[in-house]
Amino acid sequence: MIDRFADVVSLAAPWGSFFKAGGLVLLFLLSGAGEMAVLAQQPDADLPDSVRGELDARNLTPEQARRRAQQLGLDLSNPERAAAQARQRGLPTARVNALLRAVQQGSDTDSSAQALPPAAVAETGVAPPDTTRPSPAPARPDTAEGPGENAGLAYFGYDTFDRVPDAFAPDPTGPVDDSYVVGPGDELRLVVWGAPEFQYDLTVDRQGRVFVPDHGQFTVAGTQLDALRADMKQWLAQQHAGLTEDPQTVFMDLSLARLRPLKIFVLGEVAQPGGYTVSATANAFNALYSVGGPLRRGSLRRIQVIRDGSVADTVDLYDYLADSGTPAPVNLQSGDYIRVPVRGKTVAITGAVERPAYYEMTPGETVRDLIDYAGGVAPDAYGADFEVRRLTPPDARTDPRASVPRKDLNYDLNAVLSGDETVPLSDADRVRIRAVPERTDPAAASAVASARISGAVFQPGTYALGDSLRTVRDLIRQANGLTDDAYRQQATLIRFDEDLDEGVRSINVDSALAGVPQANVPLVPGDSLRIASVQTLEDARSVRITGQVRTPGTYPYRSNMTVQDLLLRGGGLADSTYLKTVLRSRADLYRESSDGRSERLIPFNLARALNGSGRADTPLQPGDEIRVYPLEAEVNPDPFVEISGAVKEPGRYDHQENLTVKDVILKANGFAEDVYLKEIQIARPKTEDDGMRTIRVPLQGPDAPADVRFAADDTTQALQAAAEVPVQHRDRILVRTNPDYSERTFVTLRGEVRFPGDYALRDDGESLSSLLDRAGGVTEVGYPGGGQLTRDGERFILDLANVLRDAEDLTLRGGDEVVIPTTPNSVSVRGNVAQEGRIKHQDGEDVAYYLERAGGVRDSTKNVYLTQATGETRKVESGWFSRTPEVTDGAVIRVTKESPPPPDEEGLDIGKAVRDVTGILSSALTIIVLATRAFD
Repeated sequence: MIDRFADVVSLAAPWGSFFKAGGLVLLFLLSGAGEMAVLAQQPDADLPDSVRGELDARNLTPEQARRRAQQLGLDLSNPERAAAQARQRGLPTARVNALLRAVQQGSDTDSSAQALPPAAVAETGVAPPDTTRPSPAPARPDTAEGPGENAGLAYFGYDTFDRVPDAFAPDPTGPVDDSYVVGPGDELRLVVWGAPEFQYDLTVDRQGRVFVPDHGQFTVAGTQLDALRADMKQWLAQQHAGLTEDPQTVFMDLSLARLRPLKIFVLGEVAQPGGYTVSATANAFNALYSVGGPLRRGSLRRIQVIRDGSVADTVDLYDYLADSGTPAPVNLQSGDYIRVPVRGKTVAITGAVERPAYYEMTPGETVRDLIDYAGGVAPDAYGADFEVRRLTPPDARTDPRASVPRKDLNYDLNAVLSGDETVPLSDADRVRIRAVPERTDPAAASAVASARISGAVFQPGTYALGDSLRTVRDLIRQANGLTDDAYRQQATLIRFDEDLDEGVRSINVDSALAGVPQANVPLVPGDSLRIASVQTLEDARSVRITGQVRTPGTYPYRSNMTVQDLLLRGGGLADSTYLKTVLRSRADLYRESSDGRSERLIPFNLARALNGSGRADTPLQPGDEIRVYPLEAEVNPDPFVEISGAVKEPGRYDHQENLTVKDVILKANGFAEDVYLKEIQIARPKTEDDGMRTIRVPLQGPDAPADVRFAADDTTQALQAAAEVPVQHRDRILVRTNPDYSERTFVTLRGEVRFPGDYALRDDGESLSSLLDRAGGVTEVGYPGGGQLTRDGERFILDLANVLRDAEDLTLRGGDEVVIPTTPNSVSVRGNVAQEGRIKHQDGEDVAYYLERAGGVRDSTKNVYLTQATGETRKVESGWFSRTPEVTDGAVIRVTKESPPPPDEEGLDIGKAVRDVTGILSSALTIIVLATRAFD
């Protein structure tokens, strides 16, 4: 009891004495119950919340009690553990009891106040409710556009896990199908009836065996349930022949009475990370659901199942949550780790869609995928265009004072929905699908005198009609003209009539720009002009598998999808019996070229791919097709050509009729950067023997094909020359590397310069002063005297101020890093001084000045070192006639201390040392006196 009184007094100490004017706090102990009570004559506001809450639990809400317990380092989910933690920290037990009572008082109205103890979690596998989950408001609100921007917009999918029903708790009794593999910990039920009748519940031991009374031991682990029934029936038939007789007189049934539990770990962005016990039939989705799902800052798209130290599978919860999803359950094994990373690229979609929300997007997904996740467009969606508000990346904001944080982009919604246009997404994009305005809508009235242009122009947007903007040509000019990839033969002009019916008219862009009246039509309010791009659009996002598989067909393309993934989707290839009908030595991957004009054949070994090697991990692209052949198929050697050297994808390619060198180069994705364009060589087999002959093909100069003259780096005309050279089956094309080519080297410039960043050296001898000039010079607050040049991890001792004065310069090399700091206006004094710290810099002052300002050096000082801002370091000499050096801004003064004497010198006789010194001084004075008399 006395300890409790002392604890309360110690709690009040930081806020002053309990005994104040105007009130007296009385503390006493209630006899019998042993509870502490507090009577206060002064107002409660005179006491801190922590003391008031511990003296009267009713004054703390459950949320305040949890927050206070977290500050004290107490785990209220386990009272025993909380008491032990309180004892370790010297906290009274009464404090823990008060906080527990405060939490329990709110349990009737706040279900999250009841936290399951670890023992219950281990038994049931169900985590406590997510008490840290934020409200449905955005976890990352954007305030750059003003208050209320996307206010209340939910994050898709997370509310699914807000309430965890008991139905998702692990079921210890199954049911399971016959493919279930029996393992240690399972409990089997064996029933035999007929002539003998008996029933046993058999538990599989750690060695994978069961003991059947009066029959012996039988190994069951690692066998599927249907196969185990047949094996046990044959085993029991040794004693009960009626099991296998015809007709059968003894009958047997084997089932699972209880499943073994799986122990897994759930880590990362979840409410309650840790270890859990789940049913053997649980998959990754069940496990995540049972622990409350990811937090809002956690990802729903990239959840990893880690097994034996590597990622066994990746779970995309959108497959379960989105309408277009195709769930592929990921079964778990004991010891698996489920890791939930931080949420990735997040995009908001609002407006005329069925499910406006924030969505997490994976690499390669576009606006079309986002609209699908949002349930599609609403019936009143305006198909002419929609808006994407894009945040300018930080590295693109070269001048923060002039850059625009966001930019507005406009695209054709109908083109996106039809697949004619692909719009990629960036993190933090905001997509707004406009609705067809009502005729009485004020927004429509404000847009009466405007027209919109989108597509392949430099400044898409809405422009007000007026004297300077009347026709299609005026609108294109207002948008700063066409981009280089604009399709100039046809543009689409969309116009609404009085009944809001949409009318479409085709416009020849070149004719409109030339002023032809039929194309340069006058605009009316509400017109929308869409100019398409000639860039090749991405095909439907799907892949195919055909041939000798069980389920050939087209499957949705997913990011990071590999050859092995599609092979398993085809079915049958994991069945050893089915594989006997498949040609395992070869399968083919058909891939269309980027220009859509040709198809590339990529053969691979099917057996190796199924085993996880070879082409197994090759990423697929939309439109890819895998063909698997039957065993009886005859795979004849296809005609081929080979190309090597300075091309992007050297290798072997199919030979077709009229194939030229240019065609082969394009199959190899074009020249590499270091290509030598004057000549290529073709190695061609001789017809009369097995030898090879070399054919030289000049691509420039007097021997080049007719009408081809170009500079050495003009790859376009080089390909024109190569188009006139045919190739034959088994030709090998060698594209040589330019011996004079050298990669560009870069230098990093950071700190107080006008334009920091990475700079490519103009030549091998560019100087530091030249680089600083290119970077716009040092800013007003920059300090060249403290500039640093680092090369190969080591700092140059160099005064950059002299470089700016052209008094000293240095030739730069690739990989150098130059940093210009801010003017420090201080000198640092460290080590054996009275007061370490920074001292304001004074021009012209020396080391002695700063040592004096630091209180002087302490006893046992050994040396003083001065390190100037340039990195130059010198030892400062001391003495009566020496003057310490001048200190520059940003310098460091270090005062070292003598090491303690060795142990054998610690017993030095001080008295004897004093007598010796006194004798020496007396002798010296005598000599001085005698010398003075002699000279006199």
